[in-house]
Formats: sequence, structure tokens, C-alpha cells
Amino acid sequence: MENEANGGESILSPEPETTSTESWYGDDYREVVEKKGWKAPSDVLKSYTELEKTFSGRVKMPTPESSAEEIRQFYMKTGCPENPDGYEIKTPEGAEAFRDESAEAELRKVAHEMGVSKQAFEAIANKYYDNIVMGMQKSLESGRAALQQEFGDKYDEQVAIAQRFAGNCSDEFRDLMERSGLGNNPIVVKEFINLGKKTMSDTLIKGDLGGDGEPAFVPSHPNSPGMYTHGEDEYSVKARDYFSKRGHKY
Repeated sequence: MENEANGGESILSPEPETTSTESWYGDDYREVVEKKGWKAPSDVLKSYTELEKTFSGRVKMPTPESSAEEIRQFYMKTGCPENPDGYEIKTPEGAEAFRDESAEAELRKVAHEMGVSKQAFEAIANKYYDNIVMGMQKSLESGRAALQQEFGDKYDEQVAIAQRFAGNCSDEFRDLMERSGLGNNPIVVKEFINLGKKTMSDTLIKGDLGGDGEPAFVPSHPNSPGMYTHGEDEYSVKARDYFSKRGHKY
């Protein structure tokens, strides 16, 4: 009768299940839990583990309190080579005559001290030389066009006089003219023509004739075959022929 009064319960009967109204995360974290969509503590642990993996591969930014070694390690992780010699500069074709290796060495040192990445430094250096080649090509074309307009069909003959005069100058002077671009300046070319006429005989002024009866052609930049790689005008074609006969391959 007693069991019936207690509804059949005994000491061995399991405790009745109770529903707790208190969440496992508390009210303080309700907003973030609901936003993240976490359903159980295991979801939090999983999310934290993924976060650890993500941040373990990130580079820690140096602070004012960072040591020189910590800063150097940061630079290396962001692409800076171990030493200045790690930077490589591939000079574009046609820019060989304008390359300044001593200046490059100084720039490498500065770039390394400032933590510039290898990729960034090389892109800047190569673009610099590309611009030099493009600038010299434009200078060559504009100077030639001005002289052709002035001399007409006497252009080749007049320029040949200037070239022969320049050929008698020192290597240092010709190098300066080429590196500075002055060799493309119509004023300079005309001055060389006048000087050439004063110092050469009438036979030379008329030009050393080639097999076709034309004055022997010499490009205005006889040490820079790369400058004439892409032009399709008559002058560039002649220049390529000049260098090809001397062993340069386009």
C-alpha cells in the first residue's frame, strides 16, 4: 500500500530528470554565443583551436620596444633578403650603357636597412631602367625627326659627319654623351656637324661611300644595340643591320 501511495517509487528508482533554465554560458556571454552560433562548450573549443592555427602563421609587428634582432627577423619574414647582395637587378636590354653598379650597391644597402622586400626592390630598380630605355628611345626618335625635317635628303650625309667627328673623341666623352642623352640633342648634333666640317677633308665630308654608293652608316648609339630592338623605321632597321653585322643577335 505504501508503494502505491508513493506512486511505485523506491530507493532504487532513478532520480527524475529536471530541466535547468540556466544556460551553460551565462548572460554575460549570451550575445557572442548566439552570434557565433555555438550550441555547446565543444563548439567554443573548436573555434578557439581554429583561431590559434590562423594566428600562429601571422607575422608579429615590431614595436618601439623590439630589439634590432626582432626587427630584422620581421623584415626577413616579409621578404627582405638576409643581406644586401640578396637583391638582384636584371638590367633590361638596351640599358647596359646606363647601369651604375656603384649606385646600385648603395641602394641595396639602404633597401636592406629599411627592410624592403626583395620583390619590391627589384621591381622598382627594373622599372627605373625600363624608363631610362624608353626615355632614350623617345629622345632618339624626336631628335632624329627634327634633324630629318631640317636636312631633308641630306640627313644621312650630315649625321655621318657628326658621327665621324664623335668617333675621334675619347671613350669617356662618348660614354658621357650616350648616358646623358646629349647625343640625341639636335643642337649638339649640328655642332658636331660644324666641327666635323672644319676638321675633315672634303672627301670625308662627302662620306666614305659604301658598296651601294651611300655614306657608311653608323648608329648614333654604337654601344647600345638594345636601343634599336623594336623600332620599325628605316633608321632602326639600318641600326639593327649595323649591329647584326658585328655579331649582335636580335
